[in-house]
Amino acid sequence: MSMVYGYGRMSTDKQSLSEDAQRHKVEQHIQTNLAEHTYGGWLYDAATSGKKPLFERENGRKLWALVQPGDHVVWAKLDRAFRSVVDGAGTLQMLHAKGVFVHSLDLGLDTSTPTGRFISTVLLAFAELERECIGDRTREGLAAKRRAGKPTNSISPIGWRKVGVGPASYWMPCEKEREQVARIVAQRESGMTLTKCYWAWRKEPRPNGHLWNRNSICRAVRAYHAGFPKQCGESPKRVKASS
Repeated sequence: MSMVYGYGRMSTDKQSLSEDAQRHKVEQHIQTNLAEHTYGGWLYDAATSGKKPLFERENGRKLWALVQPGDHVVWAKLDRAFRSVVDGAGTLQMLHAKGVFVHSLDLGLDTSTPTGRFISTVLLAFAELERECIGDRTREGLAAKRRAGKPTNSISPIGWRKVGVGPASYWMPCEKEREQVARIVAQRESGMTLTKCYWAWRKEPRPNGHLWNRNSICRAVRAYHAGFPKQCGESPKRVKASS
């Protein structure tokens, strides 16, 4: 005979349904609608943030280990199980793949019925839309920062140093590194091979604390001839460095 489990969670701020309220709703639903199944018990994660995925919580892991194909899981509210629609969609997919049915009482969600599976499909579609919207906003934000010449990651372009943190950060010319780059370019233009240049600079620290290597030396030459672009990889053409 298949099993049915109840699940609940309390946030760390405790501004949500109490454990007793959640358990009462869940067990009442099980008694009324799922009495033909064996009740496997109540699993509850106390003082647990919703940001933590369901199956990474202590009793969430137990739930995943317990449920088998044909079993049911019931919770009072969707936000007791998931941190977001995106997170919920992924978890629903995992449970569906395992053959486990889900009941979320606040939405009337029951994935063992055609209507419940339809609602689940709609949730998955909304989750996919949300992921795409987040991706679009992220790309638009990065593009705007690039147009403004602001940092988009923690990697400093050759000849620049990052000042500040977060949205207020910006690039400032790093004169010490530009001086090093000018010396490297002069050596390369005088006929020094990349290998000899590397051996000459391999123990010379850059202002950011890293050591010069073949890759950074090649990037330095390209950055110099491109006028030290603020964004990594902005040089108009990759110039092959002779060995």
